[in-house]
Amino acid sequence: MPGSKDITVLIVDDDPVVTAALHAQVNRVLGFRVVGIAHTGQAALAAAGRFAPRLVLLDLHLPDMPGLEVAHRLRRPGQPPADIIVVSSHKESATVHAAIQRGALHYLVKPTRAGKLEQTLLHFAETAKQFDSDSHYTEQQEIDWIFRMIRMDSAIRPKSISAATEQAVLDALARVEEDASAQELAKMIGVSRATARRYLEHLAERGLIEGKPKYGPTGRPQNRYRVR
Repeated sequence: MPGSKDITVLIVDDDPVVTAALHAQVNRVLGFRVVGIAHTGQAALAAAGRFAPRLVLLDLHLPDMPGLEVAHRLRRPGQPPADIIVVSSHKESATVHAAIQRGALHYLVKPTRAGKLEQTLLHFAETAKQFDSDSHYTEQQEIDWIFRMIRMDSAIRPKSISAATEQAVLDALARVEEDASAQELAKMIGVSRATARRYLEHLAERGLIEGKPKYGPTGRPQNRYRVR
């Protein structure tokens, strides 16, 4: 039985084969539930008003109006608030930029791989939690982290990586003049060297920091990290 706290999804695409595939993919992701499918722009707006979905998966090519116009109308006063992820075959930079200007959180290229869609949905759920908690942010770094999450430009954080320690690592690296090793960072934030190295490698994979080997007197290279 669907949970009352599931993130509700409206799928908008003129191709029934695509909507059926997306429907199956979304419903396989725990915590998400498709509440409506629309094949035209007008039907999408009507379904948004009826179901008030939290998230809209939106194609840009619709028979009665451009998908970007649908995105624009979904932002009008009186429409239930909904976040948008574009799912389109268009790859032009101008189209992607226009989607961002219309408020799209992410842009998936067709044909959408199930793994990529699942990763994107899980990332969206992680971001949604931050706003549902009604938190009061006291530090600029907390708001910076929220915006990185909204942009969805980083990997899903593994369960072994905590947000608090991740931010502590970033803050510590931001204070160093040049760079730091895993051992130096471990002393700075009070964790083991192995833990510091795990977080540093994770942040480097996300592109938030960079690590480069440097050779010391012994001739053995040591990875040193700094914020990009």
